[in-house]
Amino acid sequence: MNRILFILAALVALALAIILFLPGLIPVAAFKGRIETQASNALGREVTFGDDLSFRIFPRTAFHVTDLVIANADGFSGDYLARVEEADIGVKLLPLLSDSVEIDRFVLTRPDIRLIRAQDGSVNWNLAQSETEAASQVEDDDNSARELKLGDVRIVDGAARYEDLAAGQSYVAEDIDMTVVLKSLSEPLEVNGEMQFQGEPARIDMVLTTLQNIMDEEPGNLKLDLEVGEAKIGADLSLSMKDGLSYSGPASLSAPDLPAFAALAGTELAEAPGFDKLSLKGDVDGGETSVRLQNATINFDEIAAQGAMTLNWAGARPKASGVLSTDKLDLRPYMPPPAENAEGFPEWSEDKMDFASLNNIDADFDISTNAIYINDLEFGESRIKLIVDAGRLTAEIPELSMYGGQGSGRMVVNARGATPSFAGNFDVGAVQAQPFSKDLMKHDNLLGLGSFKLNFTATGASQAAIMRTVDGSGGFDLSDGALKGVNIAGLVRAVGEFSEGFNPAALQRAVAEARGPAQQTDFSEFLSDFSIANGLVSAPTIRLEGPYLSMTGQGTINLAEQTIDLRLLPKGSTTLEGQEGGRTITIPVRVGGTFSKPTMGVDAETLARTGLQRTLQDVFSRGGDESADGEEGEGEEQDPARSIIEGIIGGQKKPKEQSDDQQQGDSETSARSTEETLINEGLNAIFGKKKAPPAEETKEEEPQQ
Repeated sequence: MNRILFILAALVALALAIILFLPGLIPVAAFKGRIETQASNALGREVTFGDDLSFRIFPRTAFHVTDLVIANADGFSGDYLARVEEADIGVKLLPLLSDSVEIDRFVLTRPDIRLIRAQDGSVNWNLAQSETEAASQVEDDDNSARELKLGDVRIVDGAARYEDLAAGQSYVAEDIDMTVVLKSLSEPLEVNGEMQFQGEPARIDMVLTTLQNIMDEEPGNLKLDLEVGEAKIGADLSLSMKDGLSYSGPASLSAPDLPAFAALAGTELAEAPGFDKLSLKGDVDGGETSVRLQNATINFDEIAAQGAMTLNWAGARPKASGVLSTDKLDLRPYMPPPAENAEGFPEWSEDKMDFASLNNIDADFDISTNAIYINDLEFGESRIKLIVDAGRLTAEIPELSMYGGQGSGRMVVNARGATPSFAGNFDVGAVQAQPFSKDLMKHDNLLGLGSFKLNFTATGASQAAIMRTVDGSGGFDLSDGALKGVNIAGLVRAVGEFSEGFNPAALQRAVAEARGPAQQTDFSEFLSDFSIANGLVSAPTIRLEGPYLSMTGQGTINLAEQTIDLRLLPKGSTTLEGQEGGRTITIPVRVGGTFSKPTMGVDAETLARTGLQRTLQDVFSRGGDESADGEEGEGEEQDPARSIIEGIIGGQKKPKEQSDDQQQGDSETSARSTEETLINEGLNAIFGKKKAPPAEETKEEEPQQ
């Protein structure tokens, strides 16, 4: 027992002696040059370290060095590619005793790595030897470099900086705590750790097979899982450094905070509606300045698309291009928001619209979609050629479906200057008018199927400014439809019933019923052409044809003020066109008011000014018997209400004792003012037209002199 204890004590003493004295027996200085040579051969770059070199066996055999420097490549600024404040280089003990070095680990404390890409595209981290350099190496040294076993490498509190002189961008990583496993250059390189990248927390997990292939400019494989801030990147790529960086394989990106992710990549997105989030998944094929994504699934904000796209970041702005298909193209986040809680048609906003997003990225896309949403407007299956170039957006729409119809269009938004400008032209046919007018004008009073044409230009930074500057032209042609809310034919026919059984109360009821919410004016055709100048729409020709009714007219619509002023001449008939025995009468109608509250009534002003009151005079003149000289029979009692209306429209009879000359003189002095006043008041009372405000009435309804 004592002998066993003695042997154990001797072994312990021997171990302590080895730990304490063996480091002193190994000529550390003699290995300094060998270690530098081994590292230089392995990296293809001069490696040096300071004179403070020590060696220990416990707890693990290692050399401790300070001020380790990996030299920079020729032609690059700066003295070093990497500099390490302290390094523990773990080696195997037995090979040391046989006068050789096998490194199995590195612990690098506070390394500083500087990566540079020059204007010509060359880089300072390409450690692959040229053929000339390789031929000049001794075969033994070459073999030893290829068989060098670095083992585990751990980076503590490191920093790295990447400068792209060609693109004028730089990236910084700090607080790097990372573990790198490289058992040999011909075995997988494994990297995992954490850092602060561009001020955001980041985590990396990477496997590269193999570093030797990359150094020999042969294909390798890279598996990568990277998290930076909220963004996540995953890839399984074939990788090569021959003729520059290239890679291909499946990859994915998730950036729930797109502006923050773009800033990490060196692109500052202007604050603008949209551009909030992005996710990509597909097969990538790219290089240092561009990547192509095929078989792609793309989610951008609320837009989900499939297809192929290319992203190039070599220029002043990144550019995206491709061919995509999507179920819906929701453009509402990029449009000025509609007015909230507004009754009727909302007023144009004076708020400045932001088109800064057009300067964030250039684009060239061919997009097919099943639906497009632009504020309250909904479009169907369409195809768009979308181009964004330095703040100018052009949307060519060769295939446009909207509200049951088909057509084409073109839209340009130019935000290059201080004030945005706009231009567009659209031509669509077979459009369902009711849902279209409801979404566009916030009312559903127009029914029918028809075509629309519009060409326009405008400038302005707000909705209101744009409406004040719109110029252009257009037209519409509707068929087999109706105008809800008024029965113009019924209104006109009600006037024709004066001649038989005249009853003012019944007439008022008939007029009120003709303008009820359940009433409508049916038409077989309704069309107009118009021009636009500084926001004023002028329609010189308006025509409507329908059963019992035909109508012509003209007028203006002020887009900026949202006001309407249309003068119409509907001609109603008591029988269908082509049938005999009927009576026809024309009553001028005026449509006014605003987009929110349009009004319609008999145009008494036009009736008085143009002499069309004779139409009513003729109707009333048929209602009673007259003597040969135009006098009523003596003792015959006349309906007093009828007399009032006849007086209003100028059908009153002249007294017997008054000569024709006297009657003519009186008419010249008072006929116009009295007649027009009576007609305006009387017809408005019957047909229910609301009086305009005094200022407007004076301006619009002042009799012409």
